[in-house]
Amino acid sequence: MRRLVDGQGTEWSIDVLFGSYGTYYLVFSAAGGGEVRKLAIGADSQREAVDALGAMDHPALASALADSTGFDDTSPLGF
Repeated sequence: MRRLVDGQGTEWSIDVLFGSYGTYYLVFSAAGGGEVRKLAIGADSQREAVDALGAMDHPALASALADSTGFDDTSPLGF
């Protein structure tokens, strides 16, 4: 798990979630029970996804958060 404080001062916890069809997501959870967001990442295993998250620096985490969508939003592929 990683943590990020965004430009508005919101603290986010970031973790890896295995979704359907072999998709791995970064899941961003705002502190205090706030918003939850997700971003699909390219990984072939949970270990690879966790390693990718661990290798991300602050700008990469902030960029991933900016590219994320609401947790309940679906992609054109249905997930």
